[in-house]
Amino acid sequence: MPANIFSIAPGLPFLRTLAEGILDGTIVPGRSYRGDVLGLAGVTIYLPTRRAAMALRAEFARALGGISAVLPAIRTLGEADDAGLFEGGAPIGLEPVIEPLDRRLLIARFVRQWKTATQAAAVEAMTGETIQPPSSAADALWLAKDLCTLLDEAETEGVAFAALSDLAPERLAAWWQLTLTFLDILARHWPAVLAERGVTDPFAARNAALLREAARLGSSATKGPLIVAGSTATAPATVALMRAVAGLPNGAVVLPGLDRHLSDEDFDAIHLGTGPGRTGAAPGHPQYGLKRILSQMLLPRGAVDHLAPEEGTKEAAREAFLSDAFRPAGTTDAWGESAARHPAQSLDGLALVEAVDEREEALAIAVAMRGALSDPASTVALTTPDRSLARRVVAELARFGISANDSAGRPLSATAPGTLMELALEAALRPGDPVVLLGLLKHPLLRLGHAPVEARNGARAVELVALRGQVGTADAAHLSALFETASKLRDEPGARVARAVRLLSEEDLDRADVLLKRLEAALLPLTALREAPAGEIGPFARALAEVLEQLAADPEGDASALYAAEAGQALAGFLQKLVAAGETGFSFEPAELPDVVAALVAGETVRPRGGSSARAFVWGTLEARLQRVDVMVLGGLNEGTWPQRATNDAFLSRTMRAEVSLDPPERLIGLAAHDVAMALGSPRVVMTRSMRAGGAPAIASRWLQRLLTLAGPAGAARLREEGAVYLDHARALDAGEEARPATRPEPRPPLAARPNRYSITEIETLVRDPYAVHARRILKLEPLPDLIRAPGASDRGNLFHDILAEFVRREIDAARPDAEAKLLAIAAEKFEAERLPPEVEAVWWPRMETLAGHYVAWERARNPEIAARFAEARGEVEFAELGTILSGYADRIDRRLDGSVEIIDFKTGITPSVRQARTLLAPQLPLEGAMTRLGGFQSVGKPASVADLVYLRLRESSLDEEGLAYTDRKTGAEVTADDLSDWALDKVRGLFAEYRKAEMPFASRARPFMAGAYDGPYDHLARAREWSVGEEPGSSEEGAA
Repeated sequence: MPANIFSIAPGLPFLRTLAEGILDGTIVPGRSYRGDVLGLAGVTIYLPTRRAAMALRAEFARALGGISAVLPAIRTLGEADDAGLFEGGAPIGLEPVIEPLDRRLLIARFVRQWKTATQAAAVEAMTGETIQPPSSAADALWLAKDLCTLLDEAETEGVAFAALSDLAPERLAAWWQLTLTFLDILARHWPAVLAERGVTDPFAARNAALLREAARLGSSATKGPLIVAGSTATAPATVALMRAVAGLPNGAVVLPGLDRHLSDEDFDAIHLGTGPGRTGAAPGHPQYGLKRILSQMLLPRGAVDHLAPEEGTKEAAREAFLSDAFRPAGTTDAWGESAARHPAQSLDGLALVEAVDEREEALAIAVAMRGALSDPASTVALTTPDRSLARRVVAELARFGISANDSAGRPLSATAPGTLMELALEAALRPGDPVVLLGLLKHPLLRLGHAPVEARNGARAVELVALRGQVGTADAAHLSALFETASKLRDEPGARVARAVRLLSEEDLDRADVLLKRLEAALLPLTALREAPAGEIGPFARALAEVLEQLAADPEGDASALYAAEAGQALAGFLQKLVAAGETGFSFEPAELPDVVAALVAGETVRPRGGSSARAFVWGTLEARLQRVDVMVLGGLNEGTWPQRATNDAFLSRTMRAEVSLDPPERLIGLAAHDVAMALGSPRVVMTRSMRAGGAPAIASRWLQRLLTLAGPAGAARLREEGAVYLDHARALDAGEEARPATRPEPRPPLAARPNRYSITEIETLVRDPYAVHARRILKLEPLPDLIRAPGASDRGNLFHDILAEFVRREIDAARPDAEAKLLAIAAEKFEAERLPPEVEAVWWPRMETLAGHYVAWERARNPEIAARFAEARGEVEFAELGTILSGYADRIDRRLDGSVEIIDFKTGITPSVRQARTLLAPQLPLEGAMTRLGGFQSVGKPASVADLVYLRLRESSLDEEGLAYTDRKTGAEVTADDLSDWALDKVRGLFAEYRKAEMPFASRARPFMAGAYDGPYDHLARAREWSVGEEPGSSEEGAA
């Protein structure tokens, strides 16, 4: 009996044509259902996806014109574990399918065992190469995911995994030999694991079900018509079912878009190959899968009946044009002859948008979709594999009041419940990152028994007090103790506390303290795991679920907000799977739990349920399959996006895949090409791409290049002209008046508002960036301190300086034999008070021990000349005629026996340089000299002169003195410390005088430290990057001198 097989052309709506063909008796000859509203119930239709099944039901309802009818039974071929998949829904006696999570964990155990069995040393001894096998539980899980995919692919293609043992390892590289050995072990032991558990692989069950149904159809009569429609699957089991259905008197197979225009010679150019793996194949061609189906069904292309648009219509012209554009590469020499045969109407309804970047592309797509909806009866959809572009378009559509969900969904890990889970794991099991801890505290789902506003206010107080300006480790398990210590500093005089912290009320502090204590208690089930032994995922997941519910609990203890909406339900389902995971023998350390959960959650997707427009859709490529709308937008038509790059298998090379008859990676490109070819048959199509993607130039999709080449220069210009309409509208949306760059801010506050007291350290800022002084002192704007961090170089400098200052304050004579021991004892006290992390103290303490010897020797050598030493001397000088006071601290002032003084500034770094100090670009030390000469340091008194101004560099192996007094190379004149001090005094007096003038502005970046560096705390407020382009000199601070 001849096969009953059809193809619906791209120019026709597939599902609508299918529904009409079934009702009219075209698909199953002699079976018309126009007047038989109950007869449809006996029809069974197999479709590839659930979305297609839902759409077909809608098409039947439309075609019946509202008449009540019992619709056909519509099944999806991917649902082989569904008892109602096949006719009658009778049980077929197959073993239950293994849970996906259990399967992955079991295979990950094999991977870990492989790692143990192939230690790096053994591998190197065997192969001569150094190869590092998987080193963590997460690595094993990621590889297990790839291995599950390979198992499914082998099952789908009907390839026995044991066939891998037939590969000749001696012809393979060392890595492939290792993987082949592992795959051989898995092939021999995996069936036994499944048998022990009484389960089977999912695709093995699917294949068995399909084959059993195909056998049943070939041996017994069916109750009603059976139709397989829309499938491009080339799996042997699926094709067996299609062959069985096509051979039934009341059966039919309907293919999507089989090419009817290519000549037999050109169609034969799509080689399927003859040997294992089809090594001569062209799997990237859109007709490749359909040709394989016909080949496996032993049918010629001529046996297919085509349901196609009428000749002479634009749909028919478009179909012929697309056939020519997608012809096999080896036959494209025919374009020269065939291009002229395509009428202009073949391009009717096509447009091409080539945007500058992804943002503009998304906006142009939104404009096109909004324009399509101006027709009340029109429907529009964006189809793209680029989920980032899809999310951008959804956001842009909201500007027009259009609600459209990305039907492909978004990763659970990117939703609010997913991020709460990630942050909780990281904060509890990997202390040290303040950003993680702050993200957890400010997470929108975090409640900890508080109302949302109270929780957020408490988090802000915690941030200001405990997480900013602190040095140490951000550990959620001990954060309340750090908060308590830091909050006490707020009321201590002289403590360096941010202004924002001093503005907090006692109520704010109390609320934050309660929040932190509850946080520690909520995280306890996870933080307690830090010392726990290795275990399996189930118990760890129970602790995780308990923590998440406590974190999200409201004042009544209700954590339902955590599981609300689609994302919350997806999280609940994911946690249930983890908790219910069986014993697999795959154990890991608790510290690995964040990475393990990240690996397992990577495949979880949250799909929207309703809440979207009934006429505007955003689809992934799978969701768009077989769908039809009035306006189809194909977005992201760049190489690497659509089609995506073909990636090699982690376990099998291309040669190995070919030898065991597995398709090459390009097979997925062929499926994507078929999707695009079918979508291009829509009545109106807008193709879009961005000229740049990810900041780099992008290459147009190979399919788009084919279309443009065949269309020719005139046709390509026409497509771009049609698309330019959307681009022009998109650009006009955000076009405002011509942007004028900001000018350099030069505020001139009234004299009464200007500071009348400056510290020595502020003078350099007043010279380099007066605007910063204006913002801080007049506008009272203070930058928030940095987040808590590990101790760094500046902290080490402060600590060493404090130790040396304490040595002087205790008046310890450096000539004493135990002077160095006394200094180290002081250092030990200071180190203990700092509570440094062990790894930091292990580096700093040896350096302090080395420094102590050098420092005592330096002090001992100076003893004969020094009458008195003053550490951290505080002083101030009033310029009465200017109404301004200069104040500050000197690290060290030594009074000599001759009455002069030497001012010393301890430095552990290389800045500022001597040159900067001599030119007063770093005026602190010369200004200290000026204050000393004026008697500003009362504890020191007014000296006879300043003998020298010295930077004492505390280097790792020495102490180096760098005096500022020098001999001018040009004049030969001696420039003494007194000269520098007097010059600094004149400069600061002139500076104060200028800023006592109402017309003197506090200009931004008057003398920047380095042109092009915008790291000042107030540069963003001054919009420095905007106005300074081409204005500031390209010189450093040295050149500016």
